[in-house]
Amino acid sequence: MQESDYRRVDRRAWLSALSRTVRGCLGLGLVAALAATSSRAVAGGFEIPDVGTEALGRGGAFTAKASDPTALVYNVAGLAGQRGTRVLVDAHSVLSAYSFQRAGVYPDNPRDPATPWGGTPFPKVSSQTGFFVAPMVAITSDLGFDRITFALGAYGPSGVPNRTYALGVDGKPSPARYDLVQSKSILVLPTAAVAYRLTPWLDVGVGAHLVAVGVDELSVSSSETSTTLCPNHEYRPCDSTGHLKATGYGAAASLGLLARPAPWLALGLSVRSASSVVAKGTIEGQAPLATPVVVEPGDAEVTAALPWVVRAGARVPFHEGSFETGDVEVDGTYEAWGASEQGSRLSIPKVNLYRDINATLLHHYQDTFSVRVGAAYNLRVGEGVVTLRCGSYFDSAATRPAATRVDYDTLAKTAVTVGVGYHTSSIAVNVGYAEIFAADRTVSEGEYRPINGAQRGQTVGASGELLPAVNSGTYSSHNRIVSLSFQILFDPIVGSHRTGL
Repeated sequence: MQESDYRRVDRRAWLSALSRTVRGCLGLGLVAALAATSSRAVAGGFEIPDVGTEALGRGGAFTAKASDPTALVYNVAGLAGQRGTRVLVDAHSVLSAYSFQRAGVYPDNPRDPATPWGGTPFPKVSSQTGFFVAPMVAITSDLGFDRITFALGAYGPSGVPNRTYALGVDGKPSPARYDLVQSKSILVLPTAAVAYRLTPWLDVGVGAHLVAVGVDELSVSSSETSTTLCPNHEYRPCDSTGHLKATGYGAAASLGLLARPAPWLALGLSVRSASSVVAKGTIEGQAPLATPVVVEPGDAEVTAALPWVVRAGARVPFHEGSFETGDVEVDGTYEAWGASEQGSRLSIPKVNLYRDINATLLHHYQDTFSVRVGAAYNLRVGEGVVTLRCGSYFDSAATRPAATRVDYDTLAKTAVTVGVGYHTSSIAVNVGYAEIFAADRTVSEGEYRPINGAQRGQTVGASGELLPAVNSGTYSSHNRIVSLSFQILFDPIVGSHRTGL
């Protein structure tokens, strides 16, 4: 077929391409839905899918493709096929909605002027996160070599920062206040990687990740010193607030393989190691109204961990001559949250009257699994190529029902994604969109209990009895993502072009 034939794109060609894409998307959505209903062992992921606009449009199925600098996330071996020097700027804009309708009623005394809401049902609380932008930047270059590519970049994992809940709802204390009020914590992974083309059909890559954590958490805890001052376990005048700020660093490594055993098949495998982080900083608190004192800032230390992450994928590309007309990819992910979590430990040597506060903050995470299915259709337009993408995925729940909380959205999720891109030899622009659904989860017997600062951070009351759980109720979640990326390939601009093996 002559080059001029590709440029003669008429209306019938566009309609045909759109029709094939829509039919493919419907099929992929059905595959993910069947996987979601047939087994729990099909998920992986924590709150939202991974970074990358092209990957998002493909339902996160990118391990066996990894054809842009987001290979730093999906499969570092994919860097080996990226010739020349390129820069990527990529960003997700996320609208996250997460709410909690706590079961039961306020345990307070309605005749107490300080607690007139006593005996009334708990109101519904909703996250006030709003839109936030999660960026990624990366640069890759072969530095003039035929078989090797180097890369530098920085990105964040799939979380929702700035999750915020009001301290009060309709004049009543928030029923979620003992879990979380506000989190502005951030986690960034500055990454360096190198990939090498061992043979024309096999690429390998390694990456080193710095795990940089900035903790900024506002929470409420019980300061139950006596049953006289605090007649029940949720007596608001016995609430104390704490604002924790800390920074810390850890490290992780990744290994990737990308094989093309046949022109119609590509196989990808990526492994990222676990990482442990110790963050040190300060905690500032406000004493409860029942015992008004000036609280001096204290030192604090928080430990946390990231899990092992394994991705595997198979991709089938379709060709007309040397031109790839499209592809279909199926990926699976496994994240070992259960094995990595030993509890986030909070250590506070002294905060005013209280000393040696040592709390282990367990989320009771469990390993997650995922299936991600995506496809693309390419169509030459003028000097460039238009790509239509679609996909779907299912992620399993990251906690058991009894361990569900409002600080992280750990519900099982199913998503439908679409995307479109245009690239020439020197630039690439992509747009992606994801609609992410989660079935409501009702927790009948929760396990999360508030910590008592007056009892050295233990989950017990003034008399040593175990505090009641505060996370029973119904949780609802819905997320939307709009993603945009822009990539510049410098070698065609300056008149250089390298293809390697």
